[in-house]
Order: sequence, then C-alpha cells, then structure tokens
Amino acid sequence: MTELFSEAFKNYILNQKVISWGFQHETRVLLPNGYNAFPSGYYTEYENGYKIIISGATLHKTNIQEAMILDPKGIPIARDTEDTKPYEF
Repeated sequence: MTELFSEAFKNYILNQKVISWGFQHETRVLLPNGYNAFPSGYYTEYENGYKIIISGATLHKTNIQEAMILDPKGIPIARDTEDTKPYEF
C-alpha cells in the first residue's frame, strides 16, 4: 500500500460523488511490490473511479473490520484494519 489510509481518504474519497455500490467477489490484482491481493467485500465507487471496499471477518475470537481504497484499476492503495468488540447483550 502506498499511502496512509487517512491521507488517501482525504485525497480520493472525501467530497466525491457516489456513482455505484455493490459487492465485489475476490478479484486477484498485482500489487506494485509483486505480491497479489484479493480485495473483496461491499464497495462504494466514486466519480473519480476510486472505490472504498469494506469487509469483515472473525479471526478466532477477534472480530475485525477492514477498509481498503482501490484506485481506478482496482489496485489497493491504502488499507485500515481494526478489531471490533462483539455485541454484548
């Protein structure tokens, strides 16, 4: 990933008009470092061609949420991951 998530959000997402949204299944993309990434999840696409894609998972007992910003070619340029607390009754 080339940028901090907060900087990429300000540069490519903030104040952009939404043009579509949906769900993207795993799609293989080649990162600049030679590794592959497989972004998938619910996305929102903006008028400049960038997307923000959100996914969630459970790793053992830890729930995580991940957000990625994809450039117009579908390559992730920034990522943010955080642990989320499970819902308590």
